[in-house]
Formats: sequence, C-alpha cells, structure tokens
Amino acid sequence: MPPKIFARGEKLEDGHYTVLEEIGVGGMGVVYHCRDELLLRDVAIKMLLPSLMADKKNLEVFKEEARLAAQLEHPNIVTVYDIGVESRANRDHHFVAMEYLPGGNLAARVTQGPLPLEHALNWMKQLASGLSFAHKRGVVHQDIKADNIFITNEGDLKIGDFGLARLLVGRVYLNSSTKGMGTPAYMSPELCRGEQQDHRSDIYSMGILFFEMCTGQLPFRAQGMIEMAMKHTSAPVPSAKRLNPHVPEVLDKVIKRMMAKTPEERYKSMADVLGIVDDLIFELRVARMGLAGRLETGRLAGEAAEAAKNEPREKAKSLDANSPEPAAPSRPRTKSKDTTKVVATSSQNKLEARPANDANLTPSTNSGQLVLWKFASHGPIGWSAAPVQDREGKRIFVPSSDGRLYCLSSETGELNFAYDAGSPILSAPLYLADKLIVSDCLGVTHALNPQTAETLWQYWGQAAILAPAAAYGNTLILCDMQGQVTGLDLRQGRKLWNFSAGDAIVSQPRVHGDSLYFASRGGSVFSIACATGRLNWKFVSSGNIVSSPVTSVDTVYIGTQSGSFFALDAEAGRLIWEYPMAGAINRGGAIVFTSVMFATNSRWLYCCEKYDGSLKWKAPLKAKPAANLIVQGSQILSLGKDGTLESFDTRNGASLWRYSLKKEVESIPLISGSKLFFGAVDGEVIALDLKNEAALAYRLEKPEKK
Repeated sequence: MPPKIFARGEKLEDGHYTVLEEIGVGGMGVVYHCRDELLLRDVAIKMLLPSLMADKKNLEVFKEEARLAAQLEHPNIVTVYDIGVESRANRDHHFVAMEYLPGGNLAARVTQGPLPLEHALNWMKQLASGLSFAHKRGVVHQDIKADNIFITNEGDLKIGDFGLARLLVGRVYLNSSTKGMGTPAYMSPELCRGEQQDHRSDIYSMGILFFEMCTGQLPFRAQGMIEMAMKHTSAPVPSAKRLNPHVPEVLDKVIKRMMAKTPEERYKSMADVLGIVDDLIFELRVARMGLAGRLETGRLAGEAAEAAKNEPREKAKSLDANSPEPAAPSRPRTKSKDTTKVVATSSQNKLEARPANDANLTPSTNSGQLVLWKFASHGPIGWSAAPVQDREGKRIFVPSSDGRLYCLSSETGELNFAYDAGSPILSAPLYLADKLIVSDCLGVTHALNPQTAETLWQYWGQAAILAPAAAYGNTLILCDMQGQVTGLDLRQGRKLWNFSAGDAIVSQPRVHGDSLYFASRGGSVFSIACATGRLNWKFVSSGNIVSSPVTSVDTVYIGTQSGSFFALDAEAGRLIWEYPMAGAINRGGAIVFTSVMFATNSRWLYCCEKYDGSLKWKAPLKAKPAANLIVQGSQILSLGKDGTLESFDTRNGASLWRYSLKKEVESIPLISGSKLFFGAVDGEVIALDLKNEAALAYRLEKPEKK
C-alpha cells in the first residue's frame, strides 16, 4: 500500500495548493483533498507513486493521457484541472489535480445492496452518456470499476481516472471494498488473454458495473487473479434478474450482451447502450404515471441491440395552464432603449457598521456571540436581493431598495463603498472576476469595477428586473418583468440576442451546461440556448411560478403556487414526475445526493426521491419560507418570513436547531463557511456565526427516557 507522502497543512507547487486531508489510497498512489489557493476552490490531487514515474515512457504516457482527460468536458466525467510535480527528499511526486467530489464513490454504495430500479437506470444512463462521450473522442478508459465512479453532492455520477490505467500495465491489487480482486473483477476477456483492448473492453467492464448496481454483487467471484481470469473468459454470464426479480427482462439481456465473451458479440458502441437505457427510463416513467405499462411487453425485449436506440418517442404532454397571465407592470422611461453609456461613480455615503447590541438580536444565552455585526442601509432589502461574496471572501455586496449597492467587509461590516443605481434594487448582484453586475427596477443594468465601483457600462432595458442575472462565458443573460430574456456581451454591454417568454419573469434563472432554464410567472418553464437565445423546449404547468428552478445533471425541478412540485427532463422538457401537496411553493428547493427538498407556504418541508418523486420524509416548519432552501453539509436550512432560521437533518428531517432573528425577511441569505449574511425588510444587514451552536437561542429538547 502506498506510504503517506504529505501531511495536513503542507504546501504544494510553492503555495498553489494546501493539503487539507488524505482521502484515499490506491494502486497508483494517494489522493488528497486540497485547497487551490489561486482559484480559491477545493480540488482532489492524486499523487502518483514515484515508482510509476521512474520509467520516462510512463511519464510521457501520464502527460499525454492527462491532456486528453482535460479535454473531456462532460457532466458525467470528472474534470481534470492541472498536472504538476512536487519534489521532496530528492524524489519527484507527479500529480493530477481534479474536481473534488465529497460524495464518495459507487463502490461504497453498491456494497449496501441493489439500487432501486429507477435509481439504477438513471445512474446507468449517466455512466453510458459519459463513456459514450469519451469514446466518440477517441479516449478509452481501460479501468472502469465502481471505485472510479464518483458521486456528486447532487447525487449524480462522474467517471474518473480516464487514461491513467495505462500506467498500471502489469499491476493488479486486492480491493477490499468490492470483496474481491479490484481491477481483475472488471477485466474484459481479451485483457485476460493478453490481447489488445478497445472501446468494447470498456463496454464489458461497464456491463459488470451495471450488474453490480442491479444486484449488489459482482457477477464473478474468485480466490485469485488466475481463477478470476478464467471466469471472465469461459464462465457463462449469470442472470441479474435471477438475483433481483425487479430487474426487467430487457435490462438483463442488455447486461448479458455487454458482457459477451468476444468484442464482436457486444454492442458496437456505448451510444447503443445509452439509447436502450434511455428507452427503459421512458417506459418506466410512462408506467408510473399510469399511461401504460410496457416494460415487460416486448417493445424493447426483442430489439435491445439496434432498433430500440433509434426508435422515436413521443413527448409527454405538458399540463394545461389554468391561471390567467398577469400583466407586466409598466415603467416610465427616461432614457432611450438599447443604449450603452459610461457614467461617473456615484457619491459615497457615510454609513457605518454598528456593533451587535440590538436587544432583538442579542443571544439569549451568555455562552457565546452569535451575531457578529450589523449594518443599516436606507431601505428595505427584499425579494431576491441576496448578498453575494467576492472571490477572496473578504467582502460582500448587498443590494437595497434605497437604490444603493453596498460593499461591506465580511469580517467587520465596515462600509467600503455604496454605489447609487438611482432606482430600487430587488435582485441579487452577479459577481465576476473583473465585473460586478447589478440591475434595478427601471430596467437598467450596471457593470461596475468590483474594487472601485467605477461604472464600466450601462444597458437600458425595457422593463423592471427582479430576477438575478446569469452568465455563460462572455454572455450576460437578463430576464425582465415583460418576459424579455436578453443576452449581452459582458465586455461592452452590447445586445447579442433576445427571446420573449411572453410573461413576467421574477425568479432566478439557472445556467446548466449550455442551456438556460427559467420560469415565467404565468406557469411556463423554458429551456433556451445560452449562446443564441434559441428555444430548446417549453413546458406549461398547472399553476403560476415564482420559484427558482434547481437542476441536477439531467433534470430540472420546480414548484408552482398551485402546490405542485415536478421534475422535467432537462434535454427534452418531458414531465418525469409530479408531487402534489397543499400549499403554494414560492421559493426554490435544494438537491442533496438523491433527494430533492422544497418548502411550502403551508409550513411543511418535503423531501422526495429525485428519480421518481416518492416521499422520503416531511417536517413541519415554524414559519412560512421566505427564501430558497440552503444546504450546509448534512443540514438543510429554511429561513422564515418572520426571521425564524430552522435547521433539519437532510437524511431524516429531524429538527436540529431553531433561532429567531426577530426580523422580517424576504431575500435569500448567503452562507460562507460557518457565517450567514442576510438582509432584513427593515434594511439591516446582519452577519451570524453559525458554528457557535452554544449561542443559538433555541435548541430542540431531547425526549426524556422513560
């Protein structure tokens, strides 16, 4: 087993990375959780064994494969950021820095037993999509196994270690997490025979992984590598359905074909498998919605090889909109439309932060200080006027209805500057590396220098803007109260494209991949291309929508004021599932692993399975939710309109603690580490220290043991 190389707190590459902890050991080396001090993000660094790099050919292979892996930009492939070398004690330690995924890997999950069918199919689709993407670009993985499949915080899968398998030629090792041989357990028959591999070897290994997801166990077990190799080359492929009766006959046949003994007998490409799995998911959703039940009836059973992947599928019908569309408010115009102007920086206001001595905010216990500082603006802070933080975490920017954007020290609340936009600001600013974007209720969007508040450019739109802006590359995207979605050149403020939704947009849009997802107040959900504004799809719900959508890798989740929460296929806009309840949904939900959570005005917090919408748990809220739900580790936080901040365990909905801010709140708070920043309706900005649990005014009492 590789020795421990670096300790917590050590610096790599002259301070570029700081080691936080060791998170894994494998046949290639040691994996560390590190902090990228230049880009201020967490990364995973795989420090390769020096013995692997002793051969110069291996070093060249490592660099070549890392470059190829870095080009694989896909939501189901781990992103590679950097390669480097750290010299210690006259030894060179080569490493690859990649996306940090704290959710663990698939190996730990499958040891708990088979996955639910719809859950398994969705994860299979993600894996097939990622692998197909790599194969189309000429990249073969060569070491597909459960240990190399990582789980995101949103419960999606990413394939890791692309190309690094070529460094392990001749190396096999025991892996206790899979209860058998590690790499040999997934080896293709041709690899066992010493023959050349291609993308079809990956298909074989992925078939084993699919079998494992369906049954909770590997298809072959052996005492050593030789016995395992013999089983791969000659033993019949077992039936997943026999081990798990819930596995459809079609899927059982798909897995067997993926694990065929010769490459010629397998699917020609992973895209073939992706098409079939996609069809199975569609059939399962149709059956669950009560429209048909055809999983075992033969549409796919006899065509699992070629025809199914290309067979067209009808789109699920959208729900009819029952509520009338409200008229967008008109605003007086004082400037011409679509003009770009540079104006001088506004006057600085002499405002100061005050110490936390307000009786309403002083903790009821003397065991610690919860309120760090307060700052008073001149107007209410409401709707989506949430604070945002700069990249270094030293400053926060807070918009107010007094028309000013305040820049405050996150440590002390001291005022750095106040930019006067000239009209109330009801949406959160957008912080970028070299720009700060803020839009006001006259429809003017201001691009500022985040250091000096100097105005770089202004864009005059056609209506008030309540929805925060979004960015895609060099494109800034604005949504206004007349339903206009506008793409601007971030560098100059010049209009690039325009899309009309036909109705007011008040909730925050989401950029996901190369698409923008947003909802109109009348109840329509849209997906448009970020680069061109072209419509991808439109879905019409059964109620008005003022809540923000949340997205996972292939699904959009959103709630309505009529009390429905639903999931849509992100690519096609088809309805996947809908969960009805009493109470309007006015704010955005949250995703934690395979759960999606949302809160209603009827004071309930719901947690559903993200793949089928089944209820996992629900918990009562003390107050109507005022803001989007916030995830902090294993907690979900809900902020009520009366200022009640409540914390729940994301696993079971157990109430953890509750604290009364005694302030009316409408806007979304900002959490940074253990600090929470929020703006109140009375105009105050307040910073709390959440790690000081002893200072929380209310702790839930544990029931006495009888």
